[in-house]
Amino acid sequence: MFPSAPHRENEPTKEALSIVNVEQSSSFPQIRRVMSVAQNKNARSFIVLALGLLFLLFWGLGYRGLNDPDEGRYANIALNFLKPGADLWEPRMSGYAHYDKPPLIYWTTAFSFKVFGHNETAARLPSVFGAVLALIGLGWTATRLYGKEVAWWAIFICGTFGQFWLLARFLTPDMLLTGWCTLAIGAWAESRHRKGDWRFWLLSLLFWTLAWWTKATPALIPLLGLTFAVLLARDSAGKNALHPLFLLVGIVVLGSIWYVRMIHQQGELVDFFFIREMKGRITGHIEGRKGPIYYYAALCFVAWLPWWPMVIRAVIAKWKANQLKQTDLRSALGIEGWIVIVGTLVFSCISSKLPAYTLPLAPWAALFFARCILKLKQLIPQKNFNRWAAVSTGAIVVIYISAALVLPKFESRLRFNSSMRETAEVLKQKQGEVVYMDRYWPGMEFYWSPKTFYVVQDDYLFTAKF
Repeated sequence: MFPSAPHRENEPTKEALSIVNVEQSSSFPQIRRVMSVAQNKNARSFIVLALGLLFLLFWGLGYRGLNDPDEGRYANIALNFLKPGADLWEPRMSGYAHYDKPPLIYWTTAFSFKVFGHNETAARLPSVFGAVLALIGLGWTATRLYGKEVAWWAIFICGTFGQFWLLARFLTPDMLLTGWCTLAIGAWAESRHRKGDWRFWLLSLLFWTLAWWTKATPALIPLLGLTFAVLLARDSAGKNALHPLFLLVGIVVLGSIWYVRMIHQQGELVDFFFIREMKGRITGHIEGRKGPIYYYAALCFVAWLPWWPMVIRAVIAKWKANQLKQTDLRSALGIEGWIVIVGTLVFSCISSKLPAYTLPLAPWAALFFARCILKLKQLIPQKNFNRWAAVSTGAIVVIYISAALVLPKFESRLRFNSSMRETAEVLKQKQGEVVYMDRYWPGMEFYWSPKTFYVVQDDYLFTAKF
């Protein structure tokens, strides 16, 4: 069977029972030595995994120029915070205020620029930081709910998801949001493990609040999925550790500080925040971003490669073993499965659609996949499983290293998502002094220090001048 719902605290795990038995058996010191060796081997496997994933995340991180408009925009706002006399509360770009996102992603990027300099690697470090936080939170949660073996596989799968690896290499708020949300659920799992320890509930509140300060309302979607899962599973321990209503109130109160300050300075921002941003993203955003209702269901088949085919294989293997009928769907999905289902449904019903929106669901898809794949490990010969794992790992490493080397060659051929780095280099060679642009390319300001003029007509930007 698939690993079922998280074990209760009053039900000792096999791991705990084995430790008790060994400690009671003083006549078997060799067993203690075997366990010590196993624990050291387990620790080494996590260290090797961490080093491998860090290598994949950092390899060629700064090779590619900043892609417009998002990376150029976020980088310029962050650089503006480093100017003498800059208002650290009000994000600004190209001489205009920018209120689309709370300021945490800009503050984090500004700090990275301050420490590591004005370059592409420093610009993307906040996303790598968010990826590391997400992997830590995922491992934390998986260990508390299912054990270390599931945690190892969940971290490995999540770190090698195509969506996760790619967005860890782009400066956007989505990966940092994912990191805070995943850590928040990890703190919930720890509180649950400790029978509702309020200290970890407060830690969870802190992480949810930081997620809100990163991208506001999308932080609530994983929380909604977690709440639904806990209530559906009738998990009293999980419910006592969650207190969703108190958590929601705390997040809104602590997360609204920046919004209240901005509205106090400019009262017209009430309509901007509640009509353009909140309502607009649900019913239809001014910038478009529309897609069919099945958009995210289809996206998952690409974003969560290369692992979902193995999940299908595990289900087939279980069906052939006549175990599928014995499975209770509610417990088989686990906490993580319901987070993915609820999150996908909510995002699908929202008008605004982008590939990065479902990133906070990726760690929980990885946890579900890990449980399924470990079930497959029990149903097929160990030799076959090891061969498949080795081949998959090798292919992933080769593909991602190659992609990091090849993608920079196309950075200027991506139409409206191109990088301005090569253009700026040409201007420097030509000793240009002034640049006039009929489209908003914020990346030009990152690479071009002389004067840049935008001559565009738009609702929120008419003529920006540097």
